[in-house]
Amino acid sequence: MPRSKKSQSEHDTEVKKIAKELKEKGFDVQADASGFPKPDTIKGFRPDVIAKKGKQKRIIEVETPDSVKSARDLKQQKAFRNEADKDKYTTFRRKITD
Repeated sequence: MPRSKKSQSEHDTEVKKIAKELKEKGFDVQADASGFPKPDTIKGFRPDVIAKKGKQKRIIEVETPDSVKSARDLKQQKAFRNEADKDKYTTFRRKITD
């Protein structure tokens, strides 16, 4: 189910917030948001944020209440978790907006 305009706006705001916070902490940030280079896809899915600093790599996906547990969400989670499991310095985190 696609997000409502309000929900999409909340999603985009949260993605930018996370990206900016990580950039301020010294991470090299790619984000699916204006003002940032877009992350590469992982198994056909583009994560909202990929942040790298030294050996650390963070994969972050933002969901809204109307996109949680959708078929797409579940497939993305699996792809991103599998990617993170390949390297002990990589983590996957999901953030659900209110």
